[in-house]
Amino acid sequence: MGNAGEPRYNPLFGQFVGEGQADERTLSGMVAYCLYKIAKREWAVEFFQRNGRRPTEVELDEYTRTWTATRISGTQKEADAVLLAFAASVIDENTPSIREDALRGTFLTSVINSILAAFLYTLILIGIVILLRFSGVDLLSVYQAIEPH
Repeated sequence: MGNAGEPRYNPLFGQFVGEGQADERTLSGMVAYCLYKIAKREWAVEFFQRNGRRPTEVELDEYTRTWTATRISGTQKEADAVLLAFAASVIDENTPSIREDALRGTFLTSVINSILAAFLYTLILIGIVILLRFSGVDLLSVYQAIEPH
């Protein structure tokens, strides 16, 4: 598995996480790799209890080779389920405060926007009346002229 001076890398890391690529599967792959490491540790503890010694590097390599494509795929699906359960628990835990913030923000924002719009509309109307007055147009006379008698 490489020369004596070269560092040893677990070949399954690349299958779970991907080689040097960051994408939407990275977190899920890291969780899957963690699940693999938990299973490997459990296997090593059971090996020690059965044999009274730690597994050798060769035995650890043999364990790693038992991880078939189906087993890797199943662990990846388990990691996805773990992440979905975590996301659901975060959403469930925070739903009341999210709802409260949304309702408070929506109502207050709507009221402020309505007041501001009414104020600006009033200013525009006052501005139009002032402009017409300076132009020599008497709105009251125009209104009285078109009003039915």
